[in-house]
Amino acid sequence: MSLLDDYADYQSSARHHQQNGAHSSAAAFSSQPQDGLALDVNEFDTDGYIATTLEAEDAPVFSLDTVQFRVPNKIISLAVSNDILVLVIEGAKVLRIKLQEAHSIAEASVPVNPTSLRACNVFLDPSGRHLLLSTPQGESFYYYEGWDAAKPLSRFKNMEVTAVAWNSSAWSSATSSTRTILLGTHDGKVYETELRPGSEKAKRSDIAVHCVAELPVRERVTGLAMEAFPARRKHHLVLITTGTRMYQIVGAADLESQTGDKSAVFEAMLRNGLTNPNFQEIPGMPGPGALTVHHRETRAGSRAQIVATDFAWLTSMGVFFGRLTFGAQEAGDSVVENAALIPYPAPSSSTDISSTEQPSSLSLTEFHILLQYSDRVCALNMLNSKVAYEQTIGSSDETLQGLTVDETKHTCWLYSPANIYELVVTDEDRDVWGIYLSRHQFDMALEHCYNDMQRDMVLRAQAEHLFAAEDYVQSAECFARTSVNFEEVVLRFMEKKDNMVLRSYLVAKLKTLRKQDHTQITLLVMWLVEIYLSIIGDIETKLASAGMAIASSSVTQMNTTAEPSSSSSSASNNSSESVLSVKAAYNREKSDMQKELHALVEEHKQAVDPKTTYQLAESHGRRDFWLFYASLCGDYERIVEYWMEKEECVRAIEVLGHYGTPEMFYKYSPALMSAEPVALVDVLMRQPKLTPNKLIPAFMRYGHEPSGGANQSIRYLRFCIQKQMCRDPVVYNYYLTLLVKESDTDDESELMSFLTTYGKDMLYDPDYALRMCKRFRRIQSCVHLYSLLRLYEDAVELALKQGDIELAQIHAERPDDDKLCKRLWLKIAQHMIQAKQPASEVMELVRRSDRLGVEDILPFFPDFTRVDDFKDDICVALEDYELQIQDLRGEMDEATRTAEAMQRDMSSLKNRFAILSTKETCQVCSQPLWLRQFYVFPCQHSFHSDCLTRRVVGSCNRVQRRRIQELQAQIVEITKQRRQLRLTPLMSKTKGAGKQTESDEQLEQQQRRAKQQLDALVAGECVLCGEVMIKSIAEPFISMDQTTVNAGADDAWSI
Repeated sequence: MSLLDDYADYQSSARHHQQNGAHSSAAAFSSQPQDGLALDVNEFDTDGYIATTLEAEDAPVFSLDTVQFRVPNKIISLAVSNDILVLVIEGAKVLRIKLQEAHSIAEASVPVNPTSLRACNVFLDPSGRHLLLSTPQGESFYYYEGWDAAKPLSRFKNMEVTAVAWNSSAWSSATSSTRTILLGTHDGKVYETELRPGSEKAKRSDIAVHCVAELPVRERVTGLAMEAFPARRKHHLVLITTGTRMYQIVGAADLESQTGDKSAVFEAMLRNGLTNPNFQEIPGMPGPGALTVHHRETRAGSRAQIVATDFAWLTSMGVFFGRLTFGAQEAGDSVVENAALIPYPAPSSSTDISSTEQPSSLSLTEFHILLQYSDRVCALNMLNSKVAYEQTIGSSDETLQGLTVDETKHTCWLYSPANIYELVVTDEDRDVWGIYLSRHQFDMALEHCYNDMQRDMVLRAQAEHLFAAEDYVQSAECFARTSVNFEEVVLRFMEKKDNMVLRSYLVAKLKTLRKQDHTQITLLVMWLVEIYLSIIGDIETKLASAGMAIASSSVTQMNTTAEPSSSSSSASNNSSESVLSVKAAYNREKSDMQKELHALVEEHKQAVDPKTTYQLAESHGRRDFWLFYASLCGDYERIVEYWMEKEECVRAIEVLGHYGTPEMFYKYSPALMSAEPVALVDVLMRQPKLTPNKLIPAFMRYGHEPSGGANQSIRYLRFCIQKQMCRDPVVYNYYLTLLVKESDTDDESELMSFLTTYGKDMLYDPDYALRMCKRFRRIQSCVHLYSLLRLYEDAVELALKQGDIELAQIHAERPDDDKLCKRLWLKIAQHMIQAKQPASEVMELVRRSDRLGVEDILPFFPDFTRVDDFKDDICVALEDYELQIQDLRGEMDEATRTAEAMQRDMSSLKNRFAILSTKETCQVCSQPLWLRQFYVFPCQHSFHSDCLTRRVVGSCNRVQRRRIQELQAQIVEITKQRRQLRLTPLMSKTKGAGKQTESDEQLEQQQRRAKQQLDALVAGECVLCGEVMIKSIAEPFISMDQTTVNAGADDAWSI
């Protein structure tokens, strides 16, 4: 069911503006009953309006309200501008009313005989401050806001002003002047002047006025307008109307440079324009001739300006109106476009008299022409020339005298001698969209739609119109913005079997969905992906056909060359160029489709289903799109797998280099290392986050050929060890394995450099390294590893076994044990002797070693070896021995002398003594020293033995303390035993008595030894001068125990 059908029930309540004989342009819409999408012509009324339920509820567009204001006297004339209403009433009075402050009315007088002022022309400038009055008798007066009376214009004598063209540049000006304006008079002349208030005290206003033009046909000037070109401010248009003619004058006039009493700025322009005038003439009797121009506010960048857009002129035959278009016109050109003459509408209830009446004044709104008759007001729609409004005034004896529009505030006013009326205009563009729609001006109709329902109706009509015109792409975009069922539209477009059309509809429909419509978005996006892929495939098919055409054309051209003919050659060339141009067009179209597809997937990335997308790309064979989408999703692992399946390992490595993770490197490196080792290692060396030992499985699968250049595994591991400072033993061991395998038996320099550099820290396993070197017979490395493991004898033996005497000598010097070094050197010498090398070389070895002598190697020589070969060396050795014997003899003599001196010192110690005073006290307990056993030190400090023992025990370590206690216990025990022996009764002088004596002597010796040991421990040094006192420097003077016992101990140290 059509959306418009829902409103068919409301057609009876729709408002119709029908006129007799009117013709509706809605008949252009033909009924096309396809799937309920066609528009019904009956939904349009005869005036081109579309009936909606809103019209019955909204206020009318036009309504005539009587202004509740009691006029003191009859109204002669009225003017409104900028919310200022000016009344000229009988009695020569001027009333100035601010419409926003209606209670404040300013009254001024006109200096004429009150009874003589019965009619006058009143002109109020756009700012509402300047008022110009002109009477039929040729008198003119000027009134400025705030004056008590109008002032006569002395220079305007005998000049009835019938029209005024105000200066648009003064509309928003803060100056008190009107700037340059133009005046039209009853005798067909045009004057230029500038109204300025001057001094209020002056009785007359001496404002200058210049006659700048005179019409070719002497007629009353009924209308005058002056408009500046928007883009060329010094260029102006002047419209002059009479009862039969309308003149257009275009030219330059610099209004900014000429003011005051200077020469007129419009004089040259108007005189030149009227010399060969551009005018529109209406034949017949002169009409009212009133002219009105409608202005609209436009923006040029950030600056707003008022621009004239429409005009209307009352003629004897109707209203002549059109649009004003300002461009690059020069003098003599016309700025009027789309001009038309609308006959005056017949009144709804006509009589013979009123049917011939012409309107006396008119005004323009945005979309209507307002006509003022003597008894009614009428509004014509400018779009369809139909009467949109007609209202008769209430009183039959009341006559309307004028109509005016305040362009600043967009208000319309009418007046009669007794009343003032306001024509209220409410949303006059409310029904304009329907008129534009009936004319198929869909863009303008959309611009003036008021609600979504109206927009939907316009879009549906536009879509149907385009569909009928077979413009399916544009029709699809319009359908997508309507509320028509999605399925119905899709079925209609699928019948056309054109993917481009369906694509346009789906793309446009996708833009109308909300973000929360996830399911719908996903369905549309996936459908669009399939359509795009199909379109691209079709284009490639066409490209292939074009390529075949080019190939056949080339064959034809070759045949033509074999049989030359000018006409056939030219035709062949033209055909080739045509095919090439078609192919280029196909390529551009394909590129555009690919860009649109990529943009679609990028924009709706979250809505795209990955599995379906990959399947679509694979089914259509679109490898490029498959890779693009995988890259967009960050699914780089899938991309790497794809390139590896295609055996394009270089591209897989490039993807890994840019987007690979460590896990991806560990997974794919084994296969890539076998295919492209150099490229892979280049990428691996740029990945600092990799763990090298996890790449060893890949290196193990790498089969390096000696003729294939450098081993890439060694290259990468060397980089990890030397540059990245890797410390993983697994890496070092595998690197060593590769070096062992790759190194040559004759050149182990790189392997030896590695073993030497990293052997100190034991970053590799030396036992494993030794096994590998033995396996691959890397002798020099094995020798080094034996030495590193401190198996120096094995190292020297292996070197000697290989006959490398120099290598054996190097490793013989490495042990720290001199005896081992000498033994190794002897082994080398023995090997040389056994190898029957010359004795001179053996002796050279002895001299080089600094550890061997001739006597060390002589036993290894055969018994019948001639001594002549090393006689000199033996002599030198004997001389050395002699010198050594002499040195030993001297040392023995010196030792004897030292021993004798020591014996003398020891003998003198037995007689050493110290002189003590009888008052001498113990340094520990301060008791007299003679009370018990004591010690005296050379420093003259003396201690009781028990006091000294306690002092030493308190400061010594645990072992010494235990030893002192053991010695004391031993001495006590021996003393008890000796005492027991003395108390035993004497027996006979028998053999047992001799044994008892001998036992006492043994106990005495033991006691003496124990005392000596105790003295050595206790009295080894003075406790006040020796090491014990030095160690006690960190101990407090008063211990915590003393502080607890003696609470006043701290006071003794107070200052």
